[in-house]
Amino acid sequence: MNKYIKHTIFFVLSFFFFSCNSSDKKKKAEQESEKIVQKVQMYSIDTSGISLKWTAYKFTEKLGVSGTFDRITFNEKNNSGTIETLLQDAEMTIPTALVNSANEIRDPKLRTYFFKVFNTDTIRGKILDAKQGKGALELNMNNLANDVEYTYSLKNDTLFLNAHFDLMQWNGDVALNSLNKECYELHTGTDGTSKLWPDVDVTIKFPIQKVSF
Repeated sequence: MNKYIKHTIFFVLSFFFFSCNSSDKKKKAEQESEKIVQKVQMYSIDTSGISLKWTAYKFTEKLGVSGTFDRITFNEKNNSGTIETLLQDAEMTIPTALVNSANEIRDPKLRTYFFKVFNTDTIRGKILDAKQGKGALELNMNNLANDVEYTYSLKNDTLFLNAHFDLMQWNGDVALNSLNKECYELHTGTDGTSKLWPDVDVTIKFPIQKVSF
């Protein structure tokens, strides 16, 4: 085999090798890029289907009493986006006159002896931050604004937001005593002590939909 043929064969093999290698790299880069795009799923919230559940506690042993509000208004800054961008800077308003504990005797007492004394006809909230399943929101009640930590998670087609707060941060002692006085016997446990706790747990459910690119 002469020198010219050897050089030709070497050139062809080198070209083939580098072409395949470049093609493989390009294909791998495209696959990685596709994976990144697939991970960034966009969503929208069905604001008409948002629901809220609150749980307050009575008795020394801390028995939960749950309820809801018949209306919650949620105003997001973005109509679609990632879960984080949908939550970021969103605002909520809840009229306390629409409290609903599924008890016709209890609800008027909550409106009169708690929320009226608490100087809160509307609960206002603004989400300050949302990142990696955790965040903070500003909650305005009794003419006071305080930050509350929350967690969020996505399950199927529903976004769950969970928060716990202490009403004493909003000077809730007067309103709590007012309601407890009115419902003294109902808040008395087996130990003979009438107790209404300042702790409240809240879960908000947001129906969401995937947005196609």
